[in-house]
Amino acid sequence: MVSLKNLELTVHIARLKDALGIHNALKQNLIEIRDFDEITAEQRKHLEDQGFLRKEVDENFYTRLIKDTNIDVYVAKINNQDIVGFASIYKNESNIKKIRKTLVNLYIEDKETKDLLINKKRKFAYLDQVSILPEFKRKGIGTAIIEKALGKINVPLVAFIVKVPLENKASALWHEYNGFELVGTGDGEYKGKKFEWLIYIKWANKK
Repeated sequence: MVSLKNLELTVHIARLKDALGIHNALKQNLIEIRDFDEITAEQRKHLEDQGFLRKEVDENFYTRLIKDTNIDVYVAKINNQDIVGFASIYKNESNIKKIRKTLVNLYIEDKETKDLLINKKRKFAYLDQVSILPEFKRKGIGTAIIEKALGKINVPLVAFIVKVPLENKASALWHEYNGFELVGTGDGEYKGKKFEWLIYIKWANKK
């Protein structure tokens, strides 16, 4: 583990030159869909407790995100040089199924909350990914990123956390620590495998 005691942490919106560093932060926490059935029980526990990402994309994916005016990609850097984490946020969305294309069913009891996610006249932001390099986890970097982002968001911020086929316990705890509320679940299928998600919302202007 790395100490931040004598290091300066900065958070800012990514520039095009940051795409490679962002992709590197992704890869260090990535588990590909084909690997879910091959990992050992010990590896499963480690991933559940430490967190993981599933989206399999290349560096160009982040170049496109950085160029997209509807998406803010935030990077955390040490001494304003090395990227140690990032988060990508879709700022102005109105139908969750446009983003989560694999989503089939939503299970949300509160009608107002469900309406927020599917009503084309309602707006929310969507937290697509948060990834911190393993040696820099649990040092407040993810929280620093999300606090920076919340300064520009005045609508509810939505996040989906994988529950099946592998439960991302670390991510769920991180979202709860940062004021997200569990509002329901969803399910769907990707590459022939069933997925279930926990759905969290950080309500605007709510500490």
